[in-house]
Amino acid sequence: MPQEILYLSAEDVAAIAPTMFEVIDVLKAMFREKARGRVEMPSKLGVHPEDGAFIDAMPAFIPALQYAGLKWVSVYPKNPDRGLPHIGGLIIVNNPTTGLATAILDGGWITAARTAGASVLASQYLARPESAVMGILGCGVQGRTHIQAFAAAFPIKHVLAYDVRSEAVDRCIQEMGTSNEFVIEAVNSPREAVEAADILVTAGPITQPPHATIKENWVAKGVFATSVDYSSYWSSDALAQFNRVVTDDLLQFTVCQSAGYCKGIAVPDCELASLIAGTCAGRRDSNERTFCCNLGLAAADVAVAKLVIRHASKLGIGSHLQR
Repeated sequence: MPQEILYLSAEDVAAIAPTMFEVIDVLKAMFREKARGRVEMPSKLGVHPEDGAFIDAMPAFIPALQYAGLKWVSVYPKNPDRGLPHIGGLIIVNNPTTGLATAILDGGWITAARTAGASVLASQYLARPESAVMGILGCGVQGRTHIQAFAAAFPIKHVLAYDVRSEAVDRCIQEMGTSNEFVIEAVNSPREAVEAADILVTAGPITQPPHATIKENWVAKGVFATSVDYSSYWSSDALAQFNRVVTDDLLQFTVCQSAGYCKGIAVPDCELASLIAGTCAGRRDSNERTFCCNLGLAAADVAVAKLVIRHASKLGIGSHLQR
């Protein structure tokens, strides 16, 4: 009996993209399952075809969602100079009962949305609710998505944006600076964005060794910072000044450190899942410096992919491939 596989291109996914609030809700449900030990998710397995680049296989199974899947994702820091995306990938979803693939999705939007959603989730427990100034270092897809996500969750009035590529900042301001209630300002140095921020996001290329641009005493008291660049922007001395460190997965964090990434970060106090489950305390006072180093979870990709597929089914969007 012929069986079909749903294929959703990047354009398809963008056309039916769930809201950030929907993404955050499904991520919160996934992290609650993870806190209960009900998510199967091996560590990432990767190859390194080019110096400084990698392609990772990221499998996960979430029994409560009855979804299993794998993301095959590439991170190539030199790609922007080639006119290509820094991050790319596909997500394959399988029926956990039969093991057969049921859908293939472009992973670009899902990767950006689940990453920003996880950052916002952490900030809801670790940032000051009144935070109004956001610093963003790295204005590519991840940077722009993080601006949108944090502006939806906090009373952001001012965004200070920096990127080594001035055209990335210009694009960010052009795309987002006229239709929102906050002002995006280009700054001339990373330090300008760091020192004034209530919420700070580093979303530049992942480098090994880290370029460690952010130095000791740049970060003010009370800041919440999150790194989606494997802490490439951070010096060890700057990281040592944080009172709290949280990650999305302790095992994965250990593996990444052993591979030479996330250098200088102290052993995290707890996982994001524990914050959400209430077994780990959030921010304790207004002066605490809090840091979240999320490394990206396959379970998050699978959870958001299911949400996207649900939207596609309702709207009849996507192509059908014969097995």
